[in-house]
Amino acid sequence: MTTEEERPVRGDDAQEAAREELRGLVAAQQRAWAAGDGAAFAAAFTEDADFVAVDGSHLRTRAGIAASMQEGFDTFMAGTRLTDPQAWHMRFVGSDLAVVVTSGVCVLWPGARTGRPEDLSVQTRVAVRESGTWLFTSFQNGRMRPPEPPPAR
Repeated sequence: MTTEEERPVRGDDAQEAAREELRGLVAAQQRAWAAGDGAAFAAAFTEDADFVAVDGSHLRTRAGIAASMQEGFDTFMAGTRLTDPQAWHMRFVGSDLAVVVTSGVCVLWPGARTGRPEDLSVQTRVAVRESGTWLFTSFQNGRMRPPEPPPAR
């Protein structure tokens, strides 16, 4: 799904190329997840990255992310895969700094074709360009759940 925010501003070819590279990083992570490859998943992050998982755990460094993801792929996340984002929003804060928000993503368990609505998440990534290459330096994942109604009085 393409949102208005994704369209290049003023025909900026460099910015559109950056958008494609950032989309490619997300796609590479999806492929790594499906392959159960923690190191390949973490390769999209800077060495000093921060990663906040959907359960609120905070992983630090590319090596820490790789180790934690591999542990998950080898155990409770074995055979799972990620759905494609339903929506994207990218905002360039500077020529080498971007905020990437994807939403409507969930983990598909073995045999599942679709995710449950209560499993949909929104991910916020901060991306930096280092030596001409984009990488994520920060990631936060949270569930997309409507607020509970207030208690009856």
